[in-house]
Amino acid sequence: MTDEPGTRGRIMAIALELFSAQGYAGTSVADIAGRLGTTKAALYYHFGSKAEILDALLGEPLAAYARLVHSGPRTLEDLLAAVIDTTAESSGLHGLIASDPSARAAIRERTRRLGADEINDTLLAELAGPRPSAARRVAAHAAYAVAKQGTLSLMAEIGRMTPRGRAELLAAALRALDDQRS
Repeated sequence: MTDEPGTRGRIMAIALELFSAQGYAGTSVADIAGRLGTTKAALYYHFGSKAEILDALLGEPLAAYARLVHSGPRTLEDLLAAVIDTTAESSGLHGLIASDPSARAAIRERTRRLGADEINDTLLAELAGPRPSAARRVAAHAAYAVAKQGTLSLMAEIGRMTPRGRAELLAAALRALDDQRS
């Protein structure tokens, strides 16, 4: 999940593993430090709190989705394919969010602060197109949901994204838009 090198990356990977296994509320900084084989004081050198670790974990997928917003002109098919790929890459964190009420509560505020609502709104607007009808806005939401939630479902079921699964998800997301194309 994390591409960050060195100790910070190891802390984030261990934290994600422990948050997933024990829950966010059920995992302490001492648990993370113990698994890392260091002291809490050494861990605090890299992260000031458990919440900062969660922020760093959230920062990776949010940055990836933000790159989608700023990646320039593309077809709707390219955008939906990128949403599928980005979601697949961050599926471990999505699994934590889905399965842990304490993590969802902690994440809800953090994702708002980190701009997740604006990212989603921008991607949805791109899918809906200029001056969309109500039906087109609904179709954009449906296509986005197919791309994201379908990917998460597939990843939860088989643990990886296959070329066939990706193609089927992309086709389903595009079908959600087809009935309302301008």
